[in-house]
Amino acid sequence: MTFSFVIPTYNNTTLLFNTLLALNRQTEKESYEVIVVDDGSTDGTRDHVMHIPRHYNLRYLYLERDERSCRARTRNHGWTQAAGEIVVFIDSDILIRPDYLAELCRCFACNERIAVIGNRLMLSAPVAPEEVTSGAVFHTYRYNKNSNLREFRYRLYDVISYNINTQVYPWTQFYSCNAAVPKRFLELAGGFDENFKGWGMEDVELGYALYSRGVNIVIDHKLEVLHQYHERGEAGRSDRPAQIDYERNINYFLKKHPEALQMPDEYKVPFFKGELADDSIFREDDNRYIGIDFRDKGKTAQMKKLLLATTERKKTILVVNDYVEEGDLDI
Repeated sequence: MTFSFVIPTYNNTTLLFNTLLALNRQTEKESYEVIVVDDGSTDGTRDHVMHIPRHYNLRYLYLERDERSCRARTRNHGWTQAAGEIVVFIDSDILIRPDYLAELCRCFACNERIAVIGNRLMLSAPVAPEEVTSGAVFHTYRYNKNSNLREFRYRLYDVISYNINTQVYPWTQFYSCNAAVPKRFLELAGGFDENFKGWGMEDVELGYALYSRGVNIVIDHKLEVLHQYHERGEAGRSDRPAQIDYERNINYFLKKHPEALQMPDEYKVPFFKGELADDSIFREDDNRYIGIDFRDKGKTAQMKKLLLATTERKKTILVVNDYVEEGDLDI
């Protein structure tokens, strides 16, 4: 299995430096390349990138800044030139863990017709390059001891399910800051729509295009990355111009895909803005709770049969405590 990381960037040399250093630490021996797509930076990004010590093949692609510049165009320019079977999208402020590719191999060995989405810990302090090189940053920040740093989507999963397909619209969770998709399905879906300008929705729309073509969306909580601290933060959630971009892009999406949301029109924009809950979170009081402990890898087949059987039961809340480290039950 071969992989291509596609990393869009714009005037972000300090954080990108750490992102590229972290890519040196992969434990998986699978073949991978890294493609940095520079969307017209003016901060000397190329010189910084090409002088980073690395153990992988790195390609640097530069796009002139013009009226066509956008996140969709930058990512399209990268993935269309990718040599890998699997395209991995990460942002230029992301640090991936050493077992990142090993985890992706586990996922795609279970099912090739999937798009795998990971989650983030949102760091609250800057990271020094030495912390990345030594691996110390990955010991400092971990899911099980930094719950206060989990990104907002964890709250959704805790309420609904880590099986995102229990949601009515699982494709809404397709965020390209940490996502992996077989290249052939990107080709099938046509990639990112470059009519989305500014912040937001270009990745969700690709998620919809993939899902509509029979590609399942999988949330893998083991595919967790570190989002480096920077002053911009999650710009789209607090920055007024970005919010204007976001609402414009929502309206473009709804015009392009009027069939996507089965709800009254007046609810659709609030739904995307997080002001309207996904209707699958409303549980009735008479739900039946089933708790299952799974400890024996040799009984995986039986466990899968049991889980499938419970899907026929209405008003059931199923909680599986999975103690098998090297299984595929979660996928």
